[in-house]
Order: sequence, then structure tokens, then C-alpha cells
Amino acid sequence: MRSQKLDIRGLQTHVQEWGESSLPKLFMLHGWMDCGATYKYMMPYLSQHYHVIAPDLPGFGETEHESKGYWFPDYIADLEVLLDHYSPTGKVNLVGHSMGGNIVLMYAGIRPDRVARVLSLEGLGLPPSQPSDTVGKYQQWLREILSDQPSKVYPTANMLKHSIYKGNPSLPDHIIEELADLWGKPVGDDGAYMLKHDHKHRYTNPIRYHVDDATEIWKSVTAKVGLVMADSSMLYQKYGAAGILDEAKATLSIADDNYYLVENSNHMLHMEQSEQTAKHVLHFFTS
Repeated sequence: MRSQKLDIRGLQTHVQEWGESSLPKLFMLHGWMDCGATYKYMMPYLSQHYHVIAPDLPGFGETEHESKGYWFPDYIADLEVLLDHYSPTGKVNLVGHSMGGNIVLMYAGIRPDRVARVLSLEGLGLPPSQPSDTVGKYQQWLREILSDQPSKVYPTANMLKHSIYKGNPSLPDHIIEELADLWGKPVGDDGAYMLKHDHKHRYTNPIRYHVDDATEIWKSVTAKVGLVMADSSMLYQKYGAAGILDEAKATLSIADDNYYLVENSNHMLHMEQSEQTAKHVLHFFTS
């Protein structure tokens, strides 16, 4: 892995790269509370075939924090700047996990002329919200944004690791150890740690998610679309129960050959079942 910092719309953005720059480019976006470096577990299988480019999204990993908070449309503009830097002409190949999957699918519909193939790992939008949720969401957002609540500090590295384990109990111990370094940073001189992400990412979004808007954007996608789900993930269960999987497959024209199910894996499939996930990625982009 090698990395550099790019100025993307005023923020110093940390970008990880793997593979020779002469190879076909593959852009990979991480999910919420993650960072681009965790794609490293897939690189033994991908970097021989692709020049992989994985940024840390604003306020995550080693990328600068945005003082005024974060709005989803900004991710679309940030991705456009990243693509113009590395691949200013022609169509690109995109992969995204979870929130990153939502970003790349929306980008593919907003800028269909820029995308050849797009693959989402466990990302198909958010559960529908109701108009009755609106007042409560704004009230909660207002409380949070005016509280200026600081990030949680963990007195020891082991306490941070335990917190990471609680959220990801199916990940092996060695990955939990590495995530403490990838996601965390020391604070002061007494051995305390905190997570690198900007605490503002945890604030409630006051703007309701409109499924119809996402569906309209998806209808404009002209790229080949693929989807990878994890058989033990809560999202897979929720999407299936709500009919979202079938609706997304139809709207995005996802062929049976381009729909993949990773076995024995929870949501963080790119770490938990990295080889299996990477094989699906390779199949999608080479078939």
C-alpha cells in the first residue's frame, strides 16, 4: 500500500493505492465509520489485476474533518474530483461498501457517462422514513449539533479494541488489533485512545431519506451493475424482508450472474471474508 494526500474541495484527503499504476483502475469507497485502508485485506487478490484507489472520505481515517458537518451530496462532488484527478477521460469502474455502495450507485445515475461498471457491497440505500419522523429528526439534530459533544475517549488501547470487538464480534482477533490502529489514535500521554472519525458523523441527519429519489437516480444508470450481500448480515435480512432486494435488482437491471452472496459473513464482508468477496469483485469486473 502507498498513500498520498490530495486537496479535494478544500480538504486534505488521504488516498490509499495498491497495484501498478499501469493496470486498469478500480475506485473503492468505504462505508460509514470505516476507512479506505481496510480494503487491504482484499488486495492480495485484487492488486495483481488492478490499480486500486481507495480514499478516506471526509472526516474518516486520515482525511481532514469538515468543520460545518457532512451532507451526502458532497460525497458525489468529492468522488467527481477524485475521478478527474486519476482518470480524467473515459469511463471508470466503481466499488463501494455500505455507505460507499450508496454513493457509487447514486453517482452512476447522476453521471452515467462516467461509469462503465459499478458494484455495491451491502449498500442499497436506507430504510424508508415517514413524514411523521420529520419534527423529531430536526429536534434531535438540533440538540446534537448545538451540544458540541466531544468524541469518546477510551482510557486504554484494550478498551478501544473491546469496543471494536463488540461492534464486530465475528472479525478475527488480528483484524481487531489492526483496526485499533486504523480507526483509532492515541490521546495525550497516559495511554488513552479515541476514534479518528469526526464525531459529527454521528449526528442525526434532519433531512428525511426519500426512497423515490434514489429510485429515480437508479433508473438513469447505464453502467453494468452488480451487488454483493453477506448471508449473515442484518442488512441482507432487512432488505429481503422489505422487498428492497428484488426491487433494486429490477430497477438497476442486476442480472442473476451479477448478484453474489458471501457465505458465513456479516456486514464487514471485505474484512471477514476477504478472499470470497474479492473473487466476486474479480468475476464482476472481468466477466
